[in-house]
Amino acid sequence: MPCLELDHACCTYPGAARPVLQDVSLAVPRGAFLTLLGPANAGKSTLLRMIAGLEETQSGVVRIDGRDVTRLPPKHRNVAMIFQNYALYPQMTVGENITFALRVAGVPAAERRRRIAPITRALRLDALVDRQPGALTGHERQRVAVARALARIPDLLLMDEPFTGLAPEERLDLLARIHDIAAGLGITVVSATSRLAETEGIDAPVAVLAGGRLRQSAPLAELRRAPADLAVARAVSPRPLVVWSATVEDGAIALGARRRPVPGVAHADVLLAVADTRARVRPEGALPATVEHTRTVSTEGPGAQELVLRLADRDRTECRQTVPGVRYQPGDRTGVDVDPAEAWVFAAADGALLDAPRA
Repeated sequence: MPCLELDHACCTYPGAARPVLQDVSLAVPRGAFLTLLGPANAGKSTLLRMIAGLEETQSGVVRIDGRDVTRLPPKHRNVAMIFQNYALYPQMTVGENITFALRVAGVPAAERRRRIAPITRALRLDALVDRQPGALTGHERQRVAVARALARIPDLLLMDEPFTGLAPEERLDLLARIHDIAAGLGITVVSATSRLAETEGIDAPVAVLAGGRLRQSAPLAELRRAPADLAVARAVSPRPLVVWSATVEDGAIALGARRRPVPGVAHADVLLAVADTRARVRPEGALPATVEHTRTVSTEGPGAQELVLRLADRDRTECRQTVPGVRYQPGDRTGVDVDPAEAWVFAAADGALLDAPRA
């Protein structure tokens, strides 16, 4: 039985014209670690708050550990949530902060010590339990907040980008520790982030959220091999994508002298996408473009420029490219050279994947 199930769940803010979350269905096994990935305003925080009961579910069902909790208040859901705000009690020691909820629940002192011992050890807090929060670094205070949430041994731990103030290596280290502790305790974790690097550091499934919709949920390698749509491809690509519009005619796309067959599609408006490293700015490039902005990039070598280009495609698409040793000015005409065989092909109407790269 999954620990967390969402069945066509929707959430609409009071007075809003449209739902902020639409038709979200998801199942997360007990003890699993799921990363919720998406850009700002994708709906990640709202989804976590809806699961926790802090936002109302207008339609659909939320189940935790097999129970329908859709209309239950937060205190009856056995969910812990970690925010960016540590919210530690300054008058209490680290140990007292970690065990506070257990003491309120009447858990005996010996059981409290037994329960938190593996958690404080794994989070490297053993030497800090007698200190006050004010004497700790930001990283240490964040570890205390994590320990306090885990000590409750909730069915579900929700994390809303709580580690944004930490250095990248600290974030990845803490996420790895939480992954291991939660798996050992049987706690299911859903962690929201806009940083792709945080999904690469954890061997766990990734659910991509964009525009208030859950687009796809799978291991990262699978998402990169077969993204359901352009939003997923953008989210999981380690490099920015160069995207341009084209038309499939007689089952193929023409780009200069090159043709790209699209199996099963005779005529359609499409979007093609390649990683920016697969594109080159050249006057003879197959995609005519106009330079809109330039910026010197000293880290890319002498004379390197970052260009903002406007492609002469159907949608006048914008793309960014870095060029070494060539001086462009706004208004200059040039081209972008790409191999259509290396491109993803998505439907222009809804962004759905039509065909994967040939190479």
